[in-house]
Amino acid sequence: MNNSITLKESIDGVLKCQRKNGHPESYLIDLRRTYNRLLGHAERLGTEYLTDDLISQFLADSNHSRSGEYCYGRFLAHNRCIRFLESYLETRKVSIHKLAKPVKEVISDGLAEALKLYDQAEEASGLSKASLIKNRRPIRYLLEYMTSLGYQELSDIQPGDTIKAIEDMLEKHYEPTSLVTAISGMRRFYEMFPELQPFRLEIPSRMPRKRSIIEVYSEDEQDKIACQLSSPAISRRDAAICLLSFETGLRNVDICGLRLGDVDWKHNVIHIVQSKTQRPLNLPLRSSYGNAMVDYLLKERPDCNEDYFFLSVHAPYVKLNTTWHIVKAVVSAAGVETSGRLTGTRMFRNNAASAMLKKGVPLPAISEELGHKCQDSTMVYLSTDQETMSSLTLPLPKEGDEA
Repeated sequence: MNNSITLKESIDGVLKCQRKNGHPESYLIDLRRTYNRLLGHAERLGTEYLTDDLISQFLADSNHSRSGEYCYGRFLAHNRCIRFLESYLETRKVSIHKLAKPVKEVISDGLAEALKLYDQAEEASGLSKASLIKNRRPIRYLLEYMTSLGYQELSDIQPGDTIKAIEDMLEKHYEPTSLVTAISGMRRFYEMFPELQPFRLEIPSRMPRKRSIIEVYSEDEQDKIACQLSSPAISRRDAAICLLSFETGLRNVDICGLRLGDVDWKHNVIHIVQSKTQRPLNLPLRSSYGNAMVDYLLKERPDCNEDYFFLSVHAPYVKLNTTWHIVKAVVSAAGVETSGRLTGTRMFRNNAASAMLKKGVPLPAISEELGHKCQDSTMVYLSTDQETMSSLTLPLPKEGDEA
């Protein structure tokens, strides 16, 4: 690769461009952390420039640093950083748009033709672009696996191959809970072709769900976050967003979609229809986050015609797409570790449920505040309360006790 500046200079140039493009500091910190891994590879290779060997080695480093297992998020982060560098080296700029390169598909011609027919049928069904991409991915992995077995046509597929292909996906690309959301598209693919219909039963009706103890912040971490949220160093918008989520457990998508008319100041209540469940939710407007929301409206919110409550900082003022970077920046600034653990409003939601449990709030009341469809969804938060969990366990039998 023909470079005119060193790798370190290129990385500094990318970060400078991304800061100019308006990316938040939390994003730049994550980007710098990924580039530090690239610099480590460069040092081991003994090069000061971005070379083809360095790129190959860096992109191959796609396993989680702790578990050693394949990590799709790490794979994407490394690819993204290389694309930024290539763009900067070529133009001295970094586009704010996604640098999308087509994924190379290793699929035999006969199987690729079947995938093409499936794509046409899915596009005609009126599904969203996001759903089309999500449903297509496991089918592409399926056909790549079948190609690796030497198959050229759908008629080559044998009994048991589908199960093995799904096992391969779970090993290389998916967690069970991730694959379950795309398995319906795979089932439709099998129903489209007579050659595959005998193997439909090999596609599981459901994937096993991993049940683990839900993580929440410790009392010390909660105190640090609460202290940070009262700090003048945080913008009024970010303080209002974090307080609203931290105390109510409101989902990210519902915070972003909150409109001015959803807040009933006269009766101190927030009325929304939840994006995930399409069920109405009425939240009491408590003074803590209520005052923060008023403070944002009166002193910081841009004067514009947009009716979404929380808007971007810079013009054109539009609704937020996510609050993840806002929450992470606040939690990190509070001195709470975010690396390798759940971060964002999801963690705040877990914490809000745990706090209510510890205060003795009944499960039906917690379920109502969190906006769950049924109380069973709230039961998972019992794992956050060690005292409650201990009270539900059976004592060990003593010697001589009857079983």
